[in-house]
Amino acid sequence: MTWTRHAISPAAADPVADPLGRLTLGERLALATRLESRLVEHALRPANADAVRRQVEYIGSQVLDLDADTVDPGVRDSMTLDGAVDMLVHSGPHGTGGSLVHRILGTSSAAPPGPVPRVAGGHAHPPPGADDGTSPAGLVVDGAERALLEQWADGGVLGYFIVTDLVDEHAVLHNLEDDLEYRVFTGRSGIRSVALAPGLPLSGRILPVGAAWIFADTPMVFSPDSIVEVVRGVVGLLASAPCPAYRNPRTLARARELVADHHRAFRDLFGDVLVEGTAMHVMDCYLRFKDRIGAPAEEFALLPSLRDERWLPDDAADPDDAAFALVHHPVKGLRLLDWYGQLREVHTAPLTPWKPQRLAQVLADPDVPSWVLALLAERHPDHLDELYRAASGRPGFDWARDGAALLRDREPAAGRDEPGLVMASTIMGRVLPPD
Repeated sequence: MTWTRHAISPAAADPVADPLGRLTLGERLALATRLESRLVEHALRPANADAVRRQVEYIGSQVLDLDADTVDPGVRDSMTLDGAVDMLVHSGPHGTGGSLVHRILGTSSAAPPGPVPRVAGGHAHPPPGADDGTSPAGLVVDGAERALLEQWADGGVLGYFIVTDLVDEHAVLHNLEDDLEYRVFTGRSGIRSVALAPGLPLSGRILPVGAAWIFADTPMVFSPDSIVEVVRGVVGLLASAPCPAYRNPRTLARARELVADHHRAFRDLFGDVLVEGTAMHVMDCYLRFKDRIGAPAEEFALLPSLRDERWLPDDAADPDDAAFALVHHPVKGLRLLDWYGQLREVHTAPLTPWKPQRLAQVLADPDVPSWVLALLAERHPDHLDELYRAASGRPGFDWARDGAALLRDREPAAGRDEPGLVMASTIMGRVLPPD
């Protein structure tokens, strides 16, 4: 499956403000196990059958990579159903509204009905007017349960682990993605301590219960002989956005330090944070920059592909004549853009009718970096209010007052402030044979 990174909010320490503070660890773990079971039962209620089926179809056709010739069909079906329910409860249905946890907390709502794309075998999203499967109707939680749900709002940690120790009723798991250790209790999983042993790899979702964790479901346990395949999968995930390695504050701090060093090197080399020109000129500057910084660090690498292939529609300018730009941000790092010239034209006077239309398309695309838009606004401030009022459909928009919030909110919160470096990871060298 595709694992995602989540930041974990610490539990409140004040027992008056936090109803969990009055409970012992054993009582908290029992409460968390019952609550997770209730969430799963709610997701599997008969009225939810269509929503579960859609998620099963999506996972079976798009996510779960199991060899049909080597995996028992019953095992595959069970894993697919577990993954579908997990999406509904903690991740949210593919392409639609929020998870069941977020809907209970009131921090997300179902997506509005409308045309939906399909995947092989059926709907990836609900048909117009259908519920997406995360309606909390009829599910009532008390104060202590709500406090737990607030800890679970970011989805816990979904990933790959190595068992490092067994202590009393819990296992100590080392996460291969973030190099952190987690004290994990059984939860609602059917796994027993006798099934675990130091050195055993497994994968699954764990949920915080104060300083401890529980399994959200029975984890997938691999044989020790499969560690090579497990680690290869982890290394691939470390290039995802958001990067799971950045759950580790030490890794995050090191990456930010490196990007800041690169930013100073870029400015020293070119006298600016932006280089613009022909493709040949910009690529020459990129190679000079790479020579200046050398290898970023043993555990980090530059993005394998920096080129941004998105174009604005070409009724304003011929894409073949668009200027390239190499831009470096003090946190987000390096980007090579081939639409920068067109977007610069959008921000410069005069304000012709096509420009707000093009900007509206850009604002609706979360993959266009907001920091590039902020840089353009800083360099071309003449008609920002008028341009963004028309593009956003907000007549009272004032750039000085509203601009920062608009740019912040148009990008996904996860990974918004992550450094622009890819984890190369020391896991390969630490776990795999030298070859």
